[in-house]
Amino acid sequence: MRWGNKFRMQPEMGLGVLAMLWALGAGPEARAQVSWGDLHATANGQISSLYTGAYGNLAGTDDHAINVAGTGVISGDYYNPNFLSFNILPYYGRSQENSDSQSLTNASGYNGTLNIFKGSHFPGFFNFNQTWNNTGNFGIPGVAGLATDNNNHGLNVGWSALIPGLPTLSIGYGITGGTSALLGSDESTASATRNFNLGSTYKLDGYYMNAAFIHLTSDVSFNGLEEEEENGESEIETSNSSSNQYRFNVRGPIPYRLSNMSLSLNRDTYNIVDSLAGTNYGTVDSINGTVNLMFPRAPVAITTMYTDNLLGSIEQQLVSNGQVPLAGLNTPESRSISVEASTFVNVLPRLMVGGYVQRTQQFFEGQNFGLTTLGLTVNYNFLHALKGLTFYGGIMDNADQNGNTQAGFIGNVTYNRYIGRWQLNGFFLYDQNAETQLVMYTTSTLNYGGTIKRQISPSLSWTAVANLTRSGFEQVSGDNNRGESFTTMLIWNKASLSGIYSKSNGVALLTSTGLTTTSIPTQAFGPGATILYNGKSYGANISFYPFKHMLISGAWSKSFGTTDSPVLLTNDGNTNYYGFAGYEYRKLLFQAGVTKFTQSISNSGQPPSMLTSFSAGVTRWFKGF
Repeated sequence: MRWGNKFRMQPEMGLGVLAMLWALGAGPEARAQVSWGDLHATANGQISSLYTGAYGNLAGTDDHAINVAGTGVISGDYYNPNFLSFNILPYYGRSQENSDSQSLTNASGYNGTLNIFKGSHFPGFFNFNQTWNNTGNFGIPGVAGLATDNNNHGLNVGWSALIPGLPTLSIGYGITGGTSALLGSDESTASATRNFNLGSTYKLDGYYMNAAFIHLTSDVSFNGLEEEEENGESEIETSNSSSNQYRFNVRGPIPYRLSNMSLSLNRDTYNIVDSLAGTNYGTVDSINGTVNLMFPRAPVAITTMYTDNLLGSIEQQLVSNGQVPLAGLNTPESRSISVEASTFVNVLPRLMVGGYVQRTQQFFEGQNFGLTTLGLTVNYNFLHALKGLTFYGGIMDNADQNGNTQAGFIGNVTYNRYIGRWQLNGFFLYDQNAETQLVMYTTSTLNYGGTIKRQISPSLSWTAVANLTRSGFEQVSGDNNRGESFTTMLIWNKASLSGIYSKSNGVALLTSTGLTTTSIPTQAFGPGATILYNGKSYGANISFYPFKHMLISGAWSKSFGTTDSPVLLTNDGNTNYYGFAGYEYRKLLFQAGVTKFTQSISNSGQPPSMLTSFSAGVTRWFKGF
């Protein structure tokens, strides 16, 4: 899984395909297509001969050699494209300093698609992929994160029956798996997922109906999460989960003008067996219905939602996404029903007024909670002196079984304007007392930012972008999430320069795939399920085109952050320098590149991981056949 293993994991396949493509494209004239009986195919790609070197403290990095790298595309069909067609994309030895793959290690792999009976009543497909030594990311939400070394594979097959006049039928099966190692520590994960799905659609008297069944299983092992045992070995945590999803939807017209309705019935079951969190399982039933009545002056929308397991639905969503919580969630008995009616009226050509009323009743941990919300919104588009300004604002009043509660405000302002050579775009969004999945908690969210662009000359422009977010629960301290990002770019016809800065902190769930933000207060989760995070990242990139067909580029990035929870406490960061130079002459690209990477993790008990690599050589583009 490290740099030195680049020739140990089935390299013959990639080298064989690339060598074949080179031989086919080396002739004085490339043919547009070749045929072998009923088989037709085309191929093109790039192949490189490179002198590479690397040194550092990662296993197998101290080596120098002349290596082969490249990418290819093979596509074609058999007998007829609608009978059988295929597309294969192999790549080999694609590292950050010799390609645009941005992989620290020498990534290799292939992707492929096979279609059969395309355009017929019984189409099928077959997708497959494999990746070795690819650089991934274990990140903090909102910022660049830590580098990982990944090996992944996947396979998906599917078939459909599309017979006119009968319900459609689609069936699919997929498997994925892989390993991921966090550079600079002994933390690693191995995962495998399997999914099976069935689906059907049918139209009857103008009503569209569809039904689906999805079965998903996921097995994850996490090494290095817990502190080392007395014998010096880290404990391996395992998590096995499964879920079944049943879906039925119908939508269609109502015999009044252009009115319509939709109804959705869902059932989800899930089961989690975790070596730390124990066993958890549940069933979630939900019903959602909407009626849109298209009255001439003021259309009315009525929506009803029912769920019999509020917190179970959160856990089920995580399991369905492969994000198995690494600590148990509290899932007491809970259910909810909500009914909302809304409408809007165009009072003036640029003025729209809307209103809504919503009633929500929830049962949670043996208590009943009721909430009624009344809201009024105004949307106005300014002209003349304030041309480009749009204002959306409103107020709402909440009432529960004890009487009126705190009133809330919603505001949204956007501004788009050209002033000479300046282009201005801005936005401001604020909402308070917006409901979450639990009505006893209310949120306050602020999001604002904008873009400034200046056309300095016909060949020179400058752009700056900012985006800032704040969110939190009014009744709970310490559950706030914040994010900031700033980007600036200077573009010239012969060069470009950009810089980026981002920062975020808040509370997230610790899952098998990393940190995941949540809109539910931490009180709803068990001990150890949530984690505090704080991270920053910044960097710069420059590209220079001194003359035609030549490119010189460089990049620098740095990220660091901390995480704090009962099971995980780290202080980590990485720094990456990258440079590339290339000159294109006909079908040849003369190139050279260098990468320097450092990553440290405080609780790993290991020195910082360091890697410096470089390459120089020539790449040839070819069209094989």
